[in-house]
Amino acid sequence: MRNRACPAVLLALCAGIASVSVAAETPPASQPATQPTTGPVLKSWEEMRDVRVPHPTEYASVFTFGYMNDIMPKTPEAFEKLLVKIKAGGFNVIHCAYKDWRLELCRKHDVKMMVDLLARPYRFFTDRERVKALCIKLRGDKAVWGYNLWNDRFGPHGPGLNQRMVRIRTWDPTHPTFAGTYFTIGIKHLRNTDCFGYYDYHWTRGRHNNFLHLSIYRYWVMRRNAIFLRWTDVTCGKGYKQIRRRAMYTINTSIAWGMKGSLWFLGQNMVKADGWSDAGRAITEVNHEVMPMRKLIMKIGNPSTVVSTKVKGRSGKLALPKYTSAVPKDFWLQPTAGEFLMGVFQDALKQDYIFCANHSISAAQTATIQSAKPIAAELFDRKKATWTPLKVTDNTFTFKIAPSGGELLRLTQKK
Repeated sequence: MRNRACPAVLLALCAGIASVSVAAETPPASQPATQPTTGPVLKSWEEMRDVRVPHPTEYASVFTFGYMNDIMPKTPEAFEKLLVKIKAGGFNVIHCAYKDWRLELCRKHDVKMMVDLLARPYRFFTDRERVKALCIKLRGDKAVWGYNLWNDRFGPHGPGLNQRMVRIRTWDPTHPTFAGTYFTIGIKHLRNTDCFGYYDYHWTRGRHNNFLHLSIYRYWVMRRNAIFLRWTDVTCGKGYKQIRRRAMYTINTSIAWGMKGSLWFLGQNMVKADGWSDAGRAITEVNHEVMPMRKLIMKIGNPSTVVSTKVKGRSGKLALPKYTSAVPKDFWLQPTAGEFLMGVFQDALKQDYIFCANHSISAAQTATIQSAKPIAAELFDRKKATWTPLKVTDNTFTFKIAPSGGELLRLTQKK
């Protein structure tokens, strides 16, 4: 990502947009993966290669000042003050260099730590034995989200990164390791990852990239038994209102594709000495909309299907958004009104869910869906953290989606 939050100055984002072919990143037929148990730790690289660590139990909203250089507060008092602030702002993970006292403060305030393995003295590429000892020490620690190993285009490093992620898993088989790239560059090399990551900053580097990359990462996580997160730009618009709408749209459309967390780029653009910047206020509001669903987003797993309605363009004609799929005519759920993206999920108990994201950042939608089967439909009420029954008539139900918004529904088939 080329922004490592240097103490003296934050380096500029790497310029230019790589031309990435979807075909070039098409994986081999299938890569088997097995979900780990909580049994004995397997120590060899060969044994751990195809094992997956348990997925986190909560969607991650990650506060970060960048990677490699530690510019987090250096005293317990100042770090705790920051934790209190971001916790109130809806963040549940902090990405930072490891210190014992930082982890204990994270534990105190119920904010998990994403350990930066690019920062000294626990830099994987130069401090291998020290990192090994730390990972072994952190096995099973519930205050740890996992590890951050890479945040830039993989290039020739891809195969080596895959091996290193497996190596970390031999030391700690209880937490995921995040490795992020630019667009989709090199992701085919991550054959044994627990957690994909990427950045495309689609609002400024090509809006079409949003659905393109989301569709590719969904494709890969389904084949790797993995999850994916993305870096999201907090300066994606001009002023509070536009940033809020755009960031909300990015997160909700991403959840429909199966995303399980966002690293917000960057904290320096959100915090002020006396509160939050406009960008910070916008992102905390996104958090407060999304985080009541944090456990459910993980529970429902990855989407089996992602489909879209047609959208009315500037010409007035209806067309399917680029890189999305239409609802098959024989699919059991048929949208009949509204313009939205729909991810279809099923949890471990075979309970059906859908997550519907508004295609518009400015207009609310009245969504109507008809089921081919008799069902009961419920909408998750974020404010009350409960399921609210919807009226179903002739197997059809209707609900509202706010501008840039998303709604989670639970569908129970009647016998």
